[in-house]
Amino acid sequence: MSDVYSVWLVPDRGSEAYHQLEEAIEEYAQLDEDAPEFEPHITVVGGISGSESVLEEGVRSLAEGQDVFDVEFAGVQCSTTRHQCVFLLVEPTAEVLFLHQEAVEVFDVDDGMYVPHLSLIYSDMDVEERLDLVESIDTSVFPSTVQIGELVLIKTTGPASEWETVARYDL
Repeated sequence: MSDVYSVWLVPDRGSEAYHQLEEAIEEYAQLDEDAPEFEPHITVVGGISGSESVLEEGVRSLAEGQDVFDVEFAGVQCSTTRHQCVFLLVEPTAEVLFLHQEAVEVFDVDDGMYVPHLSLIYSDMDVEERLDLVESIDTSVFPSTVQIGELVLIKTTGPASEWETVARYDL
């Protein structure tokens, strides 16, 4: 099996917003024994494979063409997949959609439906639990916007606890 990679947008790590999101992810990970902790991020594209050095160069070139920008959250949602269990929906701005489209072209991956989001918990909890969690979340504790500071290449082979950061590029 070859390694699988993802490209993430990561909020400015020095910001209060980053730390609020990090604390929320840690807190929600305690709700379910199979829920890992992970860095706050918005996936630009996932399911990439290939030579790590070629992938790093692709991410670097994407980052070089991108200025720092803000993303706005549009509320808490859930879905039926593990990695989109409960999340903050990201407004699909031109910057986010353009970067996704550029990444699809650079990495030659399938351009399925793209729903930009920042996951709060990865879990296989049932749908009712997901809906209850969405209802219980006080969105006022979350920032309404975050500044994106980095484009990151992550090796996402295996469980989330084994994911590795390969390269980080400042915007």
